[in-house]
Amino acid sequence: MMERKMEQVLKRPPWWAWFSLMGLEIPSAAIAWAFAVSQSHLVVVSSPWLYQFLFVAVWCVNMLDRVMKVFRGGPAVYSDECLLFAKKHCFVISLLIVVAAITGLWIMFFQLGVVIFQFALLPGICSLLFLYFSTNPHKKGILSSAFVMGSFFASVSFATGAGIPAYFYGTMGGGWSGQLSTPTWYLVALVMLSMFSRRRWIEEDDEEEQESAARDMVSLVWMGVIVIYVVFCLAAAAREYTGDAWIYYGLAMAGVFMFVLDRLKRNMPPLMLYTLSWVALIFPLVLSGILAQASS
Repeated sequence: MMERKMEQVLKRPPWWAWFSLMGLEIPSAAIAWAFAVSQSHLVVVSSPWLYQFLFVAVWCVNMLDRVMKVFRGGPAVYSDECLLFAKKHCFVISLLIVVAAITGLWIMFFQLGVVIFQFALLPGICSLLFLYFSTNPHKKGILSSAFVMGSFFASVSFATGAGIPAYFYGTMGGGWSGQLSTPTWYLVALVMLSMFSRRRWIEEDDEEEQESAARDMVSLVWMGVIVIYVVFCLAAAAREYTGDAWIYYGLAMAGVFMFVLDRLKRNMPPLMLYTLSWVALIFPLVLSGILAQASS
């Protein structure tokens, strides 16, 4: 029943749905973080190739995860619009992944040089670990070990990879200590909140007929976690005297957007909710980068 309903929606997707169906939401968020960090540290990214490499690399990992889940099977394929879309167009998407991977390798070797490896090593390792845990059969529940580990490595890969432009052209260095700076860990926490929120939204939608006090308690606790995250971000911004303060303000704003989305989830279709959960990351991070540049 649910699959039939989703197929009807996917026959003529609304314009905003293509953003998520084609996997553009996560690469766009990565570019937004790269822009925010670069502007906050007054780093001039002199070549567009680095942004293009970042976008292609993140898109490949995102879509490869979907294709692997389709081949692996499982109930998620029939309850997730993005996975159902990947299932219907698996051959075309697989071909695009190959083309994008070749393009990324060409940019890496012929435009950026081997020095990029010292920056891409950590996110690359975390991406492989994410794909391993993500495509393993997962138990129901947002606290299943495979989902928790997959979310953690996905978040670390995203946060460290998205910061590559600032590290590549800046003075922060390419070591893991630089890539795993304090703002990076705050972004890791935010991405994990986004992934856990989406997983909880899906499970609540599947069990919408089972209203219970326990479910309301989980929602209340989750809202408290987001509020605590926002408070920590604002406290970190107040302690900063550098461009990082604007990054923390952007992260706090993204947390507020996540809170609002969670309150409005019953008034939105799942695909729109998922799309907006990534827009909630993109807009505040771009804004924080612009404000950081304007204040410098």
